[in-house]
Amino acid sequence: MRSNGERGEGRLGSIIGLVVFAAALLAAWNTLPLFIADYTFADKLHELARMNRYQHNDERIMDLIMKEAGKQRIDVYLGRDGCKILTRETSRTIDCKYQRQVEILPGWKHTFRFSPSADQPLI
Repeated sequence: MRSNGERGEGRLGSIIGLVVFAAALLAAWNTLPLFIADYTFADKLHELARMNRYQHNDERIMDLIMKEAGKQRIDVYLGRDGCKILTRETSRTIDCKYQRQVEILPGWKHTFRFSPSADQPLI
């Protein structure tokens, strides 16, 4: 039996849950593009690392890396000195490091450090 003042509603809990859900959605909206760009860039590094060493020397590979960084809009954070290329007789290693600062929620910034790399046999 309920008394007249009780209706079984939980307004405050619903409002708090809605605010938390909206904050999580905003945080995902602000951070997911960073991780997608890094994943796509790392995938391209694997492709570049497999290129023929006689047709694509280290300087040409670096140019292609910078071109891909521009496509992913991380060239602002990643300069030519941010990537190291080591070409051996049968394989090539590419190591890059950069960091990006993003405002996850209003008033809350975080610096993400990315280090995509590739170690692939040469074709």
